[in-house]
Amino acid sequence: MRTLLLTLACFALFSCDKVDELTRFTISDDSEITVKAGVATLLPFDITTPPITSNAETELTMRNGNMDMIESLKMEEMRLNILSPQNRTFDFLKDMEMFIAADGLPERRVAFAFDIPDTVTNVLRLNVEDLELEEYIKKGKYTIRVKITTDKVINEDIKVRIQSKYRVDAKILGV
Repeated sequence: MRTLLLTLACFALFSCDKVDELTRFTISDDSEITVKAGVATLLPFDITTPPITSNAETELTMRNGNMDMIESLKMEEMRLNILSPQNRTFDFLKDMEMFIAADGLPERRVAFAFDIPDTVTNVLRLNVEDLELEEYIKKGKYTIRVKITTDKVINEDIKVRIQSKYRVDAKILGV
């Protein structure tokens, strides 16, 4: 009898974890910015992305859900890639902060990197804040404001892709 109860308990625990994992998934949103040539060094300046349409609704629809089913949504990763010019690195950066904004919601810092070394490549992963961002993504569109401080003169425009990954926990099929 004890063996049967132990087996059932293990099965129930494993099944709950498996089902719970089905309600968690990652969405990715991309945008681009251009860092203009000739910006002053050691003075922070801002660049704002065009409005970003979140992929959350599409992902939830594919999972037979909707935006109201989101229980939690947090940034998992923010990565920047230099698109052009080729062979350019992020060595011109000293500090970078990213802020999210959406209609009717306060702006919040979501990611950052300080004292960026000159040895950085053309890919930069930022430290992400542990923030609940559900309401921002539920708005459907949001913007990212990038606050940059450079420590080198930029002689040419630099095109950068911003890749944001969010971890979603949703109630799908009542789970």
